[in-house]
Amino acid sequence: MLKPIDKNFSGLIIISGPIKSGKSQLAEFLIKEQESITYIATSKPRHDDKEWQQKINFHRKRRPNNWTLIEHPHNICETIQSMPKNESILIDSLGGLVEQYLMIDDDQWQLIEKSFVNCLLKSDLAIIVVSEEIGWGVVPYTSIGHLFRERLCSLSSSISLHSKEKWLAINGTAIDLNKIGFKIL
Repeated sequence: MLKPIDKNFSGLIIISGPIKSGKSQLAEFLIKEQESITYIATSKPRHDDKEWQQKINFHRKRRPNNWTLIEHPHNICETIQSMPKNESILIDSLGGLVEQYLMIDDDQWQLIEKSFVNCLLKSDLAIIVVSEEIGWGVVPYTSIGHLFRERLCSLSSSISLHSKEKWLAINGTAIDLNKIGFKIL
């Protein structure tokens, strides 16, 4: 049976899944009983994209008012490191974070990816990270789409390697990958 994480949980949890799979709702459910929760929304509003804005508004309305909201922080590691010891963090999502760094070169990206993963690992907080599964479908037509996919998949895999819990959300169903999955060597 699915239940929220223990109040004394510390460590990393990753939840991945395709669009409208329930991954954000699963993350919100797992973290909901924590003492103090900060929700880090990584995507920037796109005022020229009504559908995207509706999605952001839907997420905003679903979140409890007592959660702290930080939207698209300039430096997510500084934000995480500044959290008090009793804080729990929900990062939604890695796609928005990757999008912020698409215009930098691969060497700079590698440094940012490594720094972010290390930041997550050094924390003693409960941190749930939501990530989009985008590598299951069509190969992107554009080079920027390909770059986004490669960076997101790499970052998600790096975080997953170090996560205590790994979940897949698909069609509104939560799948505990630790229970049914096997590590590929």
